[in-house]
Amino acid sequence: MTGRPKSSRRRFEDLRRGLANLAREFRRSKTGMTGLTILVILTFIAIFFPIVGNPEAIDNWTNLEYWQDNPKKAPPCWAASDAFRTVVITSNNTSAIGAELVAREWMAPDGRKVSSFSLLFKVEKKPPTNINVEFRVSYKKTTRVLILLERPDGQTVYLTKDPFEGRGTSVKDVFGVATTKFNGTVSKQLSSYVTKPKNVENFLRPWLESNGYKIGTAETSVLTKSGFDILFAKLTPNLFNQLEYLPGRYNLTIAFVSKDPESSFEVKKIVLVGGCFGLAGSDKYGRDLLQGLLYGVKWALIIGLLASLASTLIGGVYGVVSGYAGGVVDEVMLRIAQVIYSIPVLPILILLFAIIKPSIWILIGLLVVFGWPGMAIVTRSMALQLKEETYVEAARAIGAGHFRLVFLYILPQILPYMFASIALSVPGAVIAEASLSFLGLGDPTILTWGKILNEAQNAAATINGYWWWVLLPGIMITLVGTTFILIGQALDTILNPRLKR
Repeated sequence: MTGRPKSSRRRFEDLRRGLANLAREFRRSKTGMTGLTILVILTFIAIFFPIVGNPEAIDNWTNLEYWQDNPKKAPPCWAASDAFRTVVITSNNTSAIGAELVAREWMAPDGRKVSSFSLLFKVEKKPPTNINVEFRVSYKKTTRVLILLERPDGQTVYLTKDPFEGRGTSVKDVFGVATTKFNGTVSKQLSSYVTKPKNVENFLRPWLESNGYKIGTAETSVLTKSGFDILFAKLTPNLFNQLEYLPGRYNLTIAFVSKDPESSFEVKKIVLVGGCFGLAGSDKYGRDLLQGLLYGVKWALIIGLLASLASTLIGGVYGVVSGYAGGVVDEVMLRIAQVIYSIPVLPILILLFAIIKPSIWILIGLLVVFGWPGMAIVTRSMALQLKEETYVEAARAIGAGHFRLVFLYILPQILPYMFASIALSVPGAVIAEASLSFLGLGDPTILTWGKILNEAQNAAATINGYWWWVLLPGIMITLVGTTFILIGQALDTILNPRLKR
């Protein structure tokens, strides 16, 4: 009875029971269930990214204008408790936590129309890193601009000439549009405006000199780099060497003074840019790294699972056929696998992608091409033993063909090992893609964790202390690798009796 080959129905029933036992044993494994739980979470993020993430952010990843209102190189807010939190003021929302916009209009005695916008905000420990303003404007006669900042210590800093005392500063000088006629949107980042050498000389220098500071070449150089920060600093003797910020309420006033009585001015958006950003920080362009980390889950799973699944199946079938065939066929197939297995994969991939246009699908294909021999060599040795088993000899004796013997008698016995190998080979594929992208050889059209690390490297993030830009993508790569290692080890322990001891 032991030598009689089983019917197809009995084999499939045995396979079903075997899988049920495997699932039952797997549920008892804390290691396996931990890995499976993490995998479920990662899969949920990958599939439902349009819900848990922001697809618009990914679509505009290379559109730097989309990110201009975000702080640049900002750490996560959970790691920067003393940082100023970003505040956005719009025409529909003129107040927010710590900030309020007051708009007024009146006619000056000389007949000019004045549209004034006063932004009152509070600084507790650190000030905003920038203030971005955007207005909808329409005028047909000469228009001037007044910008001033009232500080908690009673100091008032003029950032333009006073239009009520002389000619004033034109709209063109501030926003770069025509002085006498314009209809549209104007915008400005105040930090870049304040630190322009011309404005440093005309406004910051006179203000500091009126407070007793001597402004030489060295001080002027500091102002062109940190002039915006100095607006919020205490006027200490050590001002140019070590900033100490002045807490309290500030009032930034931007006024348009126009000879056109029909002119109109409206706030579109004012952003007090904070010193921290979100849960994962931002890069040098202000891009939300959290969105990149979440979006990268999809490609990590696609690359890892496709490459490992294909290479394992190809290698498994190849090895079984080789071991079953034996003789010269086995010798030739084994040597082919050994030659490919001995090729250093990463240097070859670097060379190929330096020559051809990088593509994520070509990468997956190459990982499969170079990844199957390891599995083939192992499954060949297993097939050499299995083909001598009694049930295989019995099936051969009653006339079972080679195809039937390989795919219905030998290969099913190797499948459990292949399942574990699929899980264990995923991390290698993910790391291979990350390595190529880190070197700048990844698919430029796909946002992956390796690409984020490449941009961090180009910005010298490690040297400059932008740890979140490097650490968080590295943690995600490690998390995916650890997930499949936990699952693979659990399967290996269940399927290998010697590891149960």
